[in-house]
Amino acid sequence: MRTTRKRMPRRALRALTMALVPALLAALLLAGAALAAGHAGLGKGAKPGTPTAKAPAGAIATTTPTFTWSKAKGAARYELRVYQGSTQVLKMSALTKLSCKSSKALPTDVALTWKVRASNAAGAGAWSRSLAFTVVTASSDKAITAFSFQGLTPPVDGVITEAAHTIVLTVPHGADVSARMATFTTTGASVKVGAVVQVSGVTANDFTSPVTYTVTAADASTQDYVVTVTFAARLLAIGDPYQGGIVAYILQPGDAGYDAHVQHGLIAATADQSTGSVWSNVGLVPGTETAVGPAAQGTAIGTGQANTTAIVGQAGCTSGAAHLCDRLEEGGYSDWYLPSRDELMALATNQAAIGGFASEWYWSSSEWAGFDPGDDAYFAWATQFGGGTQNRGKYHTYLVRAVRSF
Repeated sequence: MRTTRKRMPRRALRALTMALVPALLAALLLAGAALAAGHAGLGKGAKPGTPTAKAPAGAIATTTPTFTWSKAKGAARYELRVYQGSTQVLKMSALTKLSCKSSKALPTDVALTWKVRASNAAGAGAWSRSLAFTVVTASSDKAITAFSFQGLTPPVDGVITEAAHTIVLTVPHGADVSARMATFTTTGASVKVGAVVQVSGVTANDFTSPVTYTVTAADASTQDYVVTVTFAARLLAIGDPYQGGIVAYILQPGDAGYDAHVQHGLIAATADQSTGSVWSNVGLVPGTETAVGPAAQGTAIGTGQANTTAIVGQAGCTSGAAHLCDRLEEGGYSDWYLPSRDELMALATNQAAIGGFASEWYWSSSEWAGFDPGDDAYFAWATQFGGGTQNRGKYHTYLVRAVRSF
């Protein structure tokens, strides 16, 4: 008996085909994506990708740096290594994060390199590209090497005493130091006054009281410098009453002891110490004449004190012009002396402003350094305040006017 099959109508077959084709295409696309993923290393049994080393690089300050890198695809853990040349100096394994701090101190001031790689159950991936770095030793230098006030006329340089870590500036009398900018150089990394960072030639401070500058070195150690400002004596003029007498002379450039920032000079006693005195009582008896020698033969401004000291230091010196001045106490001062030849000449030049002089001869403390042997035992320099200076016999009795230095 023949069985008769019924055929599907063509219209139904066409509809079924159109429904199956999109489903088949979708399945093929999913299979292709899975295959591509497997080729990219993300499939089961594939090794991880390669991370990128980020830091450290270049010069760094710490011997225990933190290493950082990018994430590698498929990574379960990481390993890094550090080399000095071809010698491995650090190895850190089984790292699960994207950074880690060095487990030991690394060598300083040498070239180092480091790299990182990822791994998973399938094994280790490729090493990253190496980064080079150097651990630079931090400096401990923290000195102030120069300090000045450039805004004054003339500029004032500070005197730095490194042993005591002090800086002293002497400014003109009456100068305003309440908001003064200092110009300085330092070997340190930074300078502060209190919490305020100092910039040379920019930051102003009140110097009416001592100011402490704190210098911090690159290694974070510190050193304090105490800056003190003093004022020069007020501007003086010849003839001014001052320090127990009358200003008789103000030092000029070229004079010993001259300072462009601070006035120095000579003060004359207000009156003569004698109207008639021998130069010294030593060696006046004929046949016993005695020279003091080079110690009392200075003639320049600034040599009178040394001359006087040498004269009164002679055995048996109990009187005379130098002795009178050396023993003088006047105006609260006891450091008077007999002026040298040039100091006495300065008094003669300014006698009108100083006042109280007679037009007579006055002794200086400068012994005559004669051309003939023995001259210095007989003569010393004297000045005639009516005009003239020459060597005179020590036995003469002349006027005496003491001076002191300021």
